[in-house]
Amino acid sequence: MKLLKLALVALLSQWVIASDAKPKTTTEANAPKGIFYGKILEIKEAMGYKYLKVDENGKELWVAIANAPVKVGEKIGYDKNTIMKDFKSKSLGQEFKEIIFASDVYLAQKNTRVKSMKALLGLEKKEAFADPHAGMGMNEPKKEEKEEEPAKPFEVKDFYTVEEVYMWKKSLKGKKVKVKGTVYKVSHQIMKKDWVHIGDGTGNEQEITDDLVFTCKSTDLKAGSTVVASGEVVVDKDFGYGYFYKAIVKDSIFEVKK
Repeated sequence: MKLLKLALVALLSQWVIASDAKPKTTTEANAPKGIFYGKILEIKEAMGYKYLKVDENGKELWVAIANAPVKVGEKIGYDKNTIMKDFKSKSLGQEFKEIIFASDVYLAQKNTRVKSMKALLGLEKKEAFADPHAGMGMNEPKKEEKEEEPAKPFEVKDFYTVEEVYMWKKSLKGKKVKVKGTVYKVSHQIMKKDWVHIGDGTGNEQEITDDLVFTCKSTDLKAGSTVVASGEVVVDKDFGYGYFYKAIVKDSIFEVKK
């Protein structure tokens, strides 16, 4: 079975990247409440993020942050508001029993707060008195990118493959679709919804068109289940914080096949 694509995409919408682009200073002694410090033992980079193995008072932890100038041996401060269990990173080819996705990050030795992902990508608003959600992707429209024409003309079908939903997403926008496939992973109650990742062997792994997300209010589906999933196609959905979906299916229902 394929691993979940874009593990960070895979429902880390609770990872709230800080929106303040102005550097802040702190020392470990004067760190804000809820900030913990650890010494960096190892650094792994993937998809614009850094995975840090840290020593926090003798306990080894993994902490993921937006890309920042950190080095092995330095101390780093981080919050623990978002902790994921049994997290699989496809880009690293590694599974973490537990990992912290930090939004408030401090470089103790440099006394500088790491900029948000939006700031690092140059997407922060420039106004002196910007909207309070600036830099969080909530009110900033996604710039349209030129897309290739579908490999084959659109056709109405009773069932679509995962690849076809991505390929024909413009034609399927707002329409109901059915997809037969296997459940890769289920993430419960993220933004008050359950998120079900489904694949059927079609699509391109490198282009991330082999894993389609179906959302619903609640489900007891398990990874490995074979299902017929149906729902309404939503195109170019930006949930903010850098989590953007070319295609996602909402208001989904599932029929388990044996």
